[in-house]
Formats: sequence, C-alpha cells, structure tokens
Amino acid sequence: MKFDARVDFTNGGYVEAKDFLLDIEGDSIAPERLAEMIVSAMNLLRAGPVTINAMRVVRRGEHQDG
Repeated sequence: MKFDARVDFTNGGYVEAKDFLLDIEGDSIAPERLAEMIVSAMNLLRAGPVTINAMRVVRRGEHQDG
C-alpha cells in the first residue's frame, strides 16, 4: 500500500507521510485499518487523529524502493 497521511499528536504537532510504502496482506484495506497500522508500524506515542489523503495498492515490482 502506498499512501499519503497526516498524524496529529494529542500533545501538539504532527507528522506527514508522502508516498509512504507499507506492506499489507491482500488487495485492499479499510482506511481506518490503515490508520491503525501506520500508528503501530511507526510506534507513534500520543497519536491522535490520522488523516489518509491518498492510498493505492502497489504490487511488488510496481514501485522502486531503492
């Protein structure tokens, strides 16, 4: 899954992700589940609202990861 998102923190500030790549199982995921995975995968303490601005499934080999 490739996505753009913003995580606001309960104690102020935020972090944004642009074209972030996260492995998921299957061909789709609900935005709410993706938000949970972002917070968990990045170990974000005091995470508040997560806004998903864009998301698309990218299969292995369809992207360049360096």
